[in-house]
Amino acid sequence: MIKVLIVDDEPKQREGLRAFIDWQSYGYIVVDTASSGNEAIEKYKAYRPDLVITDIRMPGMDGLQLTGQLRAMDAKLHFLILSGYADFEYAKKAMAYKADGYLMKPVDEEELIEYLKKIKDQIDREKSSERWQHVSKEWGREAFIRSLLTGASEQNDRMEEEARELGLLWNSYQVLLLSLKQGEDEELEPAVLTGLWKRLSAMFEQTGRGFVFMYQAKIGVLLKEPILSVETEDVYQDIRKALEGTGTDFSASLGHKVCAIRDVASSYASARDLNKKHFFIGEGKLLCPDMQEKKEASASGDDSRSAETCKEQLYYALEVGNKETMQALLRRMGESLVAEGYGEAAIKRRFVELLTSILAKGIKDFPQLQSWSNDHSDFIADIYNARTLEAIYNKSGYFLEQMMSQLSKGGNHHEVKMMLDIINRNFSDNLKLETLSGIFNYNSAYLGKLFKNATGEYFNTYLDKVRIEKAKALLEEGMKVYQVAEKVGYTNVDYFHTKFRKYVGTSPSAYRKTVSHA
Repeated sequence: MIKVLIVDDEPKQREGLRAFIDWQSYGYIVVDTASSGNEAIEKYKAYRPDLVITDIRMPGMDGLQLTGQLRAMDAKLHFLILSGYADFEYAKKAMAYKADGYLMKPVDEEELIEYLKKIKDQIDREKSSERWQHVSKEWGREAFIRSLLTGASEQNDRMEEEARELGLLWNSYQVLLLSLKQGEDEELEPAVLTGLWKRLSAMFEQTGRGFVFMYQAKIGVLLKEPILSVETEDVYQDIRKALEGTGTDFSASLGHKVCAIRDVASSYASARDLNKKHFFIGEGKLLCPDMQEKKEASASGDDSRSAETCKEQLYYALEVGNKETMQALLRRMGESLVAEGYGEAAIKRRFVELLTSILAKGIKDFPQLQSWSNDHSDFIADIYNARTLEAIYNKSGYFLEQMMSQLSKGGNHHEVKMMLDIINRNFSDNLKLETLSGIFNYNSAYLGKLFKNATGEYFNTYLDKVRIEKAKALLEEGMKVYQVAEKVGYTNVDYFHTKFRKYVGTSPSAYRKTVSHA
């Protein structure tokens, strides 16, 4: 509806004109009336009408003065001038203010309606033109922003002039980049992207914070003012609310602030590079450049923890049913891989290899796991779908806990019984009481005492005896001494000789000869 304000110092004229015709049937609505020029200016500010119908002669500010002041405030405002008698000079002045018409009182209904039809056609054309101009400007602005990102505008001598024409010449710039995903689809359909673009435009453009653009299957925002670190959580939540109900997951990153329009590509590049770090840093936050620097600093220290050691300890933790230790070891392995410079794909591959190896060892030690593994092997492959390192920890932990629940169905074992099982199955590993004490959540001295009381042997003595018994069996098969030493967990052959002589009373080579002639 076209909004109308009626101005006349005579109440009967004001109300009479309000009720004179069915305004709505012609596409108009009378929003209010005013009894003076000053009141009309206040009502204009409150209602922003499209058409003002005003009497030409009023005490104080007359209709022409009012028209002049309102025209200075709004060049697009339409006017109809009313007069109680013919006054050619007044009429000429009214036309000078670009009034749309001059009506004599009493107003002729057909003449008023004719003016209203003409004014409505003109307003409709103006609004249509404005919409096209807005769309054209939006297209031009987005094309200009894309040229900034690609560096195509670097040779443009009119860059700043064009930026000014498009409303993009600011004191500073910062690129906010969104990576969007629906379900397992990494790239969204154009129609979906357009819908999300509209939602974000309402959030950023209508508040004057920046302009939204689409580039390389991502949505970005060219920000007028940089987002401060303390504001990142609020901005992230605002974006989340804007996309609520669309079924869209997103990650968001900020480029560094730049002060020149020519440097926008640099801000975009830093936002794009930081967006790739979401796998390591995690979701649920807006990433900013200083966050990347802190993360890299924390991961740059020396980290000699071996993934192989983590695997061994994970299996022990699985056997004894220690969930907390399993989770801690998974994180330790991930941190170790990050510190060693592994990328996302390589880390996923290493975790898949880890879980596959643990499952294979579990099936070997506990054959009842075979049927369970047939139904749960997809859990391991799902690691490749993880979007963050944190998700890998969660998926891996869940798989191991499910596997652990299968091992615990036979009832709870005493700690020492589980220690004996571990030794008998893993004697060739670098087993230490300190390692097992961490897995069992016991002090190593206390755990050693429990073991001694139950078996009558110290932990290391029992381990040596198991290894020597295994070594005797391998020697009886004709295996060479250095091979046997490595096979049962002794990396130093001389040390193996010493231990073997201690418990058997002869050297390994002599024992091998004795049994070969028997």
